[in-house]
Amino acid sequence: MTLLQVKFDPRSKLCTILFASFSLMVSFPFSLEILFVSLLCFLFILSGSWKKGVVFYSIFWLLVLGEHLLFLYSDQPLLTFFSFLFVGNRRMLPTVMAAAFAMDKTKISEWIAALQKWRVPFYILIPLTVLFRFFPTLIQDFKSIRNAMKFRGIAVSTAALFLHPFQTMEYIIIPVLMSAENTSLDLSSAALVRGLSNTGTHTSVYALRLRIQDYLLLSVLLLLVIGRSWLV
Repeated sequence: MTLLQVKFDPRSKLCTILFASFSLMVSFPFSLEILFVSLLCFLFILSGSWKKGVVFYSIFWLLVLGEHLLFLYSDQPLLTFFSFLFVGNRRMLPTVMAAAFAMDKTKISEWIAALQKWRVPFYILIPLTVLFRFFPTLIQDFKSIRNAMKFRGIAVSTAALFLHPFQTMEYIIIPVLMSAENTSLDLSSAALVRGLSNTGTHTSVYALRLRIQDYLLLSVLLLLVIGRSWLV
């Protein structure tokens, strides 16, 4: 049973992704990295997705533990390579967590409304709208194709897809590509029919506004940026 359901504005979530990308591209102290990952885990708990937060947080500490254990054998080239993989995955994990938190329980229409509030140009907004709706539709088409194949007894298991690559190309890749073309055209037409290219004022059913939790989140991110400038 979910006890907490704190909802964050998509704009504050987007700022979280930007900060995670910033921490990945620049030198970031390990202490602040721990604080940021702990913050992301806390955000998952607040939004009601505590299981995702716990899983991500556990993976982070497993990567840290593996990195420190392999560091003891840094004189062996093979183990050094695996240690590099642990470090790379650990550095990437906050960005993955931030993206998962941003997409969790946030509808595509809310993202569009948030981008409109930020005055994003329409030549950027329309492709993003099509992109946001494209991949969920493509995944649904892939699931429908796999169900049809299993119903006909073709490549019932996942291993069979790799054991018979030409059959996989014939029954999956080609139909998915054809479906992707039709889907992209339909979504582009739907975006234009809904008036996204209209330069006038747009309305939305989602009344987005920054609340106290959003301001607190943005303040913590700002403090982390200031802390990074002090420690580096």
